[in-house]
Amino acid sequence: MSALLRDLRFALRTLGKSPGYACVAIITLAVAIGANTAIFSAVNRVLLKPLPFADPERLLYIYESRPELGMVTPSYPNYIDYRDGNASFDAVGAVTMSNMTATGRGEPERLNVEWYSQNLLPILGVEPALGRNFLPEEDVPNGKKAVLLSHSFWTRRFAADPEVIGSPITLDGSDWTIVGVMPPGFQFAFHVDKHIIAPLGTRAEEEAFRHRAAVLALFTVARLKDGVTLAQATEDMNALGDGLARRFPGEYGQARPVLADLQAEVTQEHRGWLMMMMCAVVFVLLIAIANVANLMLERAMRRQKEMSVRAALGAGRWRLIRQLLVESSLVALLSGGLGLLLALWGVDLLTAALPQRLGLAIFGPIAIDRTVLIFTLLVASGTGLLFGLVPAVYASRQDLAQAIKEGDQRATSGSRHLRARSLLVVGEVALALMLLVAAGLTMRGLARLQSVDLGFDATHVLTAAVPVTPEHNATAAQLRMFVGELQRRVAALPGVTAVSLQAGAPFIGAHHDNFLPLDDPRPILSGPVSVVYFVDVGGIEMLRNRLLAGRTFGAEDTPEAPPKVIIDKVLADKFFPGQDPVGQRLRDRLSEQPSVEIVGVVDHVKHYSLDDWEVAPYQMYYLYSQVPDKLRQGISGLTLLVRTQGEPGELAPQVRSAVAELDPKLAVHSIDTYEKIIGTTLESPRFVLRLLTIFAGLALLLAAVGLYAVMSNAVAQRTHELGVRLALGAQPQAVVALVVRQSARLIAIGLVVGTAGALALSRVLASTLPDLGNADPLTFTAVALILVVVGLTATYVPARRATRIDPMVVLRHE
Repeated sequence: MSALLRDLRFALRTLGKSPGYACVAIITLAVAIGANTAIFSAVNRVLLKPLPFADPERLLYIYESRPELGMVTPSYPNYIDYRDGNASFDAVGAVTMSNMTATGRGEPERLNVEWYSQNLLPILGVEPALGRNFLPEEDVPNGKKAVLLSHSFWTRRFAADPEVIGSPITLDGSDWTIVGVMPPGFQFAFHVDKHIIAPLGTRAEEEAFRHRAAVLALFTVARLKDGVTLAQATEDMNALGDGLARRFPGEYGQARPVLADLQAEVTQEHRGWLMMMMCAVVFVLLIAIANVANLMLERAMRRQKEMSVRAALGAGRWRLIRQLLVESSLVALLSGGLGLLLALWGVDLLTAALPQRLGLAIFGPIAIDRTVLIFTLLVASGTGLLFGLVPAVYASRQDLAQAIKEGDQRATSGSRHLRARSLLVVGEVALALMLLVAAGLTMRGLARLQSVDLGFDATHVLTAAVPVTPEHNATAAQLRMFVGELQRRVAALPGVTAVSLQAGAPFIGAHHDNFLPLDDPRPILSGPVSVVYFVDVGGIEMLRNRLLAGRTFGAEDTPEAPPKVIIDKVLADKFFPGQDPVGQRLRDRLSEQPSVEIVGVVDHVKHYSLDDWEVAPYQMYYLYSQVPDKLRQGISGLTLLVRTQGEPGELAPQVRSAVAELDPKLAVHSIDTYEKIIGTTLESPRFVLRLLTIFAGLALLLAAVGLYAVMSNAVAQRTHELGVRLALGAQPQAVVALVVRQSARLIAIGLVVGTAGALALSRVLASTLPDLGNADPLTFTAVALILVVVGLTATYVPARRATRIDPMVVLRHE
C-alpha cells in the first residue's frame, strides 16, 4: 500500500509539471464519460430497473389475438369475463382514455381523462397522495360521479389546495366530486398528460362498451397470484377463451386472450433507440480513449531517458508499468469525477428534451443513482487501464545501450511509437465514420418521411377541437344548426378560404368500425376494420383529397336521403379488383341499413403516422348529417378545419373568439396548424437524430484532433529528414505532399474499416428505427468525403509547418 501511495504522489507531481497535458486529457475523457453516464442513466431507468409499481414482475397485460385484426385490446364485455372467470390472477383491471370539458371555475378547459377500474390502483400498488381511491359502488353504471386529480392538474388549476377534496368539478355539464389527488409524476397507460381519473364502470352502458367485438383502447392489466406461473395463467386464459367462443360464436369467434409481461411490453419500444444511443456514446468514449492514449504515447516518447535511468537503477518492468498505470488511472478518475458533474447537467438536459410521445414517464424520473455511480466508477477505471496500458508497456521496453544513442532511438523507438499512434488514428476514423453514417442515415430517413405523399394538402390549414354539448346535439336538426352557424362565423373571418367541420381527421383521430362485402355471410363484427371519417359537404374538397372515381358528397345528399359512403383506393383495390366500385354496395353498421351504396373513391391518406404503420388499412367517409341518431349522440366533439390564405396560426385568436361568441361555455382547444400536428409524429426520430448528430459531431472533432496530433508528432520526428530533403532542393509542395500522403493512407484504412462497420450498423439501425436507417450510397459517400476533408485539413497545418524548416539549422544541429 505504501508503494502505491508513493506512486500516487509521484503521479500527482508529474501531472502538476504538465498542466496542459493533464487538462486536455481530463476534459476530453470527462466529456465522453459524462455522455456515457447520462445515457446510461436513461438505460438504467428504462431497461434495467423494475417499473415503479408493487411487485412489477407479477404484472401482465391481457391482449386479444383476432385473425382479422392481429393483436388488439379486449372489448369491455370480454374484459369483464376475463376478470370474473379466471383462476390465475389476484385481480384484473382496465384503463381507457377520452376527453371532457371542465367549466365553472376559470376558463373552460378540455381535459384528458383516464378511466380506471376501481381495482387498477391496488393492482399497481399505488395510492392517492391525498384523499382516497374509488369505492366499488362508484365503478358501476349510474354510480356516484367521483374523480381523482393528477398532481400537476391539482397544482395548476386548484393551487395545490388540500381542501379541494370533497368539492365538485363540472365536467361536460355534470357535477363530479373530487375524492383524491394522485402522487407527483404518476403515469401509467397513455403517453399524454392526464388531468382527471374517473371510474371506468360509469361508461359501461355506452354503445361502444356494450359490443363484445368492439375495438377499444382498453388496456387490461392483471396481477398473478403467488405461485402461479405465466404458463399456467396462459393455459387458464386459453380455456376461458374457448368457453367464450362456444357461448358467443358470432361476436367472440376466433379471438383468444394473449398474456404479455408488463415490463417487457412497455420497454420494448424504447430498447432499440436506447441501446443505439448507448453504442454511440461508447464510440465517443473509445475515440476519446484513443486520443488520450496518443497523448500518453507522446509523453512516453519524451520520458524515454527517465524510464531508462530508472531501469538502470534497478526498477523492474512491472514497476515501470505500475507507475504509468497509476498515472493514467489518476487521470481517468479525475475525469470520472468531472464527467459525473457533467452527467448531472446532461440528465437534466436529457429529461427536458425528451419528447412526450416517447412515453418514458411511466418509468419514473431519470436520475443518477447508486447503479449509475458504480457504472461511472467502472467506466473511469476501465478507461484508465485502456488508454494507459499500451503506453505503459511501450515505455517499459528499455534497451539501456540504445537509450544513450539518441539518433538510433529516434529511428527505432520513434517509428514504433508512430505505428502505435497510427493504429489508434485508424480506429478513431473508423468509429467516427460509423457514427456519422448513423446520423446521416437517420437524417436522410427523416427527410424521406417529411416528403411522403399525405394524400391530402395540410398546408395553410388551421385545426381546432370543438366539443359538442348535449344541448347542441339533442336532435339532428340542432347539430346541423350549430355546425352551420359555426361554419358561417369562421368563414366570415378575413383570410379564410374554406371551412369544414368533421368528426375524425387524419393524424388527429377517428372512429373505427367493421364492414364486409355484400356477398360475405360472416357477422359484420368479424369483418375488417376501417378508419371512418364523418365529414360535411365540401369536407373532402377542403382537404384537397384526390377524387379517383365517382363523386363526393353534394346537395343531393340530404339528411332525409339514404346514407352513402365514399371509400379509399386501398379498400377499392382489395375488395373490388378489376371492377368499378362506384355503385357497388357494402355491409356496414353505421348506416343501419342492410347495405350502403359506394358513390365515390378517393386517394388513401396517411392517418396514423408518416410511415407505413397502420392499425386499420382501409378508410371510409360518411356524411355526418346522415348518421343515425344513436351514433350521432355519441359524437362529443368535432374537428374544425380552416384553410387560410396566409399563415394559419395567426387566425387562432379569431377562431377562438368566433366559437366563444357562439357559445361561451365551449372550450375550443388543440388549436394548431395541421403541419405542426403532423410534425409532432416525428418528435421521436428528431430527438434520436439530435442526439446522434451531437455524438457524431463530437466523434468527428476528436478524430480530427487525434489525426492532427499524430501528424504533428510525425513531422517533429522527421525534422532531420525533411530538412535534408529541403537542403537538397526539394520543393515545399513536395514536402507537403509527402506528409499529406502519410495522413491520407491512415484515413483510407480507417474509411475501409469504418465502412464495413457502418454497413453492419445500418442494418441494426433499420431494425431499430424503420424507414430511418436504410443504407444508401449517397450517405456513405458524403460521410467519407467529410472525413477526408476534415482529416486532410487537420494534416495540412503540420505539413505546412514542415516547409518552414531551415535546412542550415538542421545541418548545424547534426
